[in-house]
Amino acid sequence: MMSNSGSVNNIKIRVLAASTGVCYPISLHADELNVSNIRRHLAGAVPIQDQILLLGPPYKVPKDSTLRSEEVLDALRLGDVEDDPNYHVSHKKEQTSAFSEGNSNQKSSLEKESNNIGINDEDKRKHILSITEKTGSKRLFLFSKQALSDSAPDPESCTLQPMQLNLPTQPDPSPISFQNNNSGISSSPLHQALEVYERRFMLHLCRGRALADGADMRLLSCKKCVSEQAVMAQALRAAVSNLSDHRNGAARTRTEFTDTFQTKTSKHSSLLHDFEGLLSRLADIPLHPAIVANARANGRIMETLLDTVPVERERAWANQCLTSHQRITSLFAELDTAFSQLGTPATREEEAKEDRLAEEEIVNLWNDVEGVATFIRNGQSERLGTLTDDHKEVVRVVLNAIAVGDENEPTKSDSGDAQAAFSALETMSKASVNILPSMEADDEKLKEIMVQIANAKTNAMKRMKARLRQVSITQSAIQRVLTSVNVLRDALSQQCDNMSHLDHVAELPSAYKDFLVEIRRRRTYGEAVLSTSNAMMDRLALMRSDEVKAREKFLRGSGRHLMPAFFEIFVPTLASPPPLFTPQLPAMVEMDTLPNIESETKAMARNETGNDVSTPKEMAVPDDKTPVHHNVATDAPGASDASSLTESLPTNRDESNSAVEDTNDKQMLSGSKQSIENKEQCSSASADENSGNDHIETVRHDAGRTDGKVNEKLEALANENTLLRKVIEKLGGKSPESYLEEDGSMEKYRGGNTDDGTALKELQSKLKDTNNELTDMKAKSEQYSSALAEIKKDKESGEICDKISHSSFKVGDVGLFMPTGRKSGGKRTYLAFHSNCPHRYLSTDSIDGSPDYVLGRIVYQEELIAGANGTDANPHGLHSGTKFWILTVEVLKIP
Repeated sequence: MMSNSGSVNNIKIRVLAASTGVCYPISLHADELNVSNIRRHLAGAVPIQDQILLLGPPYKVPKDSTLRSEEVLDALRLGDVEDDPNYHVSHKKEQTSAFSEGNSNQKSSLEKESNNIGINDEDKRKHILSITEKTGSKRLFLFSKQALSDSAPDPESCTLQPMQLNLPTQPDPSPISFQNNNSGISSSPLHQALEVYERRFMLHLCRGRALADGADMRLLSCKKCVSEQAVMAQALRAAVSNLSDHRNGAARTRTEFTDTFQTKTSKHSSLLHDFEGLLSRLADIPLHPAIVANARANGRIMETLLDTVPVERERAWANQCLTSHQRITSLFAELDTAFSQLGTPATREEEAKEDRLAEEEIVNLWNDVEGVATFIRNGQSERLGTLTDDHKEVVRVVLNAIAVGDENEPTKSDSGDAQAAFSALETMSKASVNILPSMEADDEKLKEIMVQIANAKTNAMKRMKARLRQVSITQSAIQRVLTSVNVLRDALSQQCDNMSHLDHVAELPSAYKDFLVEIRRRRTYGEAVLSTSNAMMDRLALMRSDEVKAREKFLRGSGRHLMPAFFEIFVPTLASPPPLFTPQLPAMVEMDTLPNIESETKAMARNETGNDVSTPKEMAVPDDKTPVHHNVATDAPGASDASSLTESLPTNRDESNSAVEDTNDKQMLSGSKQSIENKEQCSSASADENSGNDHIETVRHDAGRTDGKVNEKLEALANENTLLRKVIEKLGGKSPESYLEEDGSMEKYRGGNTDDGTALKELQSKLKDTNNELTDMKAKSEQYSSALAEIKKDKESGEICDKISHSSFKVGDVGLFMPTGRKSGGKRTYLAFHSNCPHRYLSTDSIDGSPDYVLGRIVYQEELIAGANGTDANPHGLHSGTKFWILTVEVLKIP
């Protein structure tokens, strides 16, 4: 490919025909350089639908973007330079040698002639099939699909031109003007004799010139033919390289697919052949008695794991999968055979050896052309030069003789000059008598070389057709094999899908074990939720009872002296009883559907615990891994079977955080039920102050009467204290860390403190504080419930507004909270988007994690005043005395 020197925008590309070696130069504008235009220019040689273009190395079908790449264009230019015959030939000075007369001075054979050429054969050989890929050059080859078919005709025999030379029989016009009479015959005998000599030398010169020109044309024809054979050899390299790429890709595909196929089919085979044994093993695995009982309750009889399997359907499916497995295995064997028929390394090595021999033959032909043929052509040129010089000398002698003979009176000396002229002409005639025969003999040798090269190209074209046909057949076989691989891969994928149904049967034993573990885990979860909820409801009912007594005490005491305005105007609900806390949430219906599955160890532990009469059932502490099974009473005031605290809590917790309690919590709930009842009796604030004091004295008397009961009560109170701390934490109260000091006090009491009265007073004070905190939590819960009820009512009536509030905030409004930083505890602080309504902060209990924003409906807001910086009363770093609000929301959307 060379740039057109006449126009910078035009690009010339050489396309090399693979079947004939002919070069097709194509000139295209830079904007028109694409594959389609190149194909249109080549349509005269090969129809567009039959064209196959390969660009390389590496040899691939070219694309428009590839052809327009500067790197590719430079590589094509380099390929053009390398294919130039004068690229690697050393330019040497012309060597002259004396031309010997006679056939004895000619070389008798082509080998002897080539030894006297004087040209470095190595230099001449370099540009024929010796360029390697290290130079980075590229070439564009044209193949014909029609020539690759079985019905393609054999290539026509190659014939080089000119095979016959037309030698002149008449000399060209003479440069000498002889005096002729009217009949056209020279009047002077001298002139006639001289003209005969001149005509003879002129005829020899004309014939020699024809032979010399013919030698030039024969040499050019031979060089072109050998160059075309070299192009054919390069095209065969390109085809073999492209085939090698396809074969290597097929080999990689075969290796990858074989590995996948064997891995999957071996597993399938093992499962299919052991399917009946698998069913037998399932029949030996009994179902848990609870599951058997559940099945009988539903009118089904299932005693073993096999009874849960549709055996006949699975067996029929297994037979079908076995048939498919055998079919796929057979197809894979056929595919493996097809791969092996793509050729062996030994076969490819033999083909490569034949290709190398064919290339060596082309190199030898090129050496003959550059050696013998060039030597003959040079000899013809030298003989033509001799004939030209002889004719010039003859013309000079004749002109001198004519000039002397044209004088008025010939003298004796003039006769001697004429005789000398004839003698010189005769001598020259005898000296050149062998020149034309030698030229004609060398011309025959050139003709033989032409025939040899033409026959070599004919054979090369036939061999090229056969080799390209082999390459085409192999590539078609590779494509068929790859198609078969894709089909078999799809069949294997479908077989894997079919086998997945049988995999369920194979994995059923382990899945059954996991099923039992999952059922136990779910029952533990449900029981923990139910126990925690019932304990909270009992505690809230107790708090309400205490509140009723406290209100009665107030109303019977100083409240009797208040004026009606306090009851009618200031606080209309002053004489009202506290409301009932009755959250409505769906009951744990799932618990009714879960069978009671326990391991043997747990069952034995339960039996042993039940038979031990020395330990009360409520105080029995189960094993850490044993689920708790206690039915906490739900008939307390303000509680119901379907009640739950989840909806009324101010936090928006995950299911796992709000429902599942750890084993220690369950133990505490189980072991402290009795202590709750004792605490309720000893911690209730009576409406009558004297009765409360009497109750304390009674407890003291009982404690002094028996140390064992005191210690038992202390232990029960300690357990209850732990339980209450967890309840308070869930309701938004203080964290458990604030009770560490109290725990230390309990340890002191457990260590044997003898001052029982002081201990009971301290415990009574702490329990009252706890009651106050629970009362506050209860008030908040009532506000939450009221707000939620109002929101629910607005939703049902369609009056609720979903627009984001920013100028005012009240319960039921929707607020957008954005993060502003982090508090000392590490949690992000969220501030409400507002207009002149600052210091509205989101309660950290409303969300989990640290979302980028929170959109929620306000269900409760608490007004606070910032305390000193660095204290818990000022968590947001405000100026001391600044009002701020903590908003609890029902989360509507988080990212």
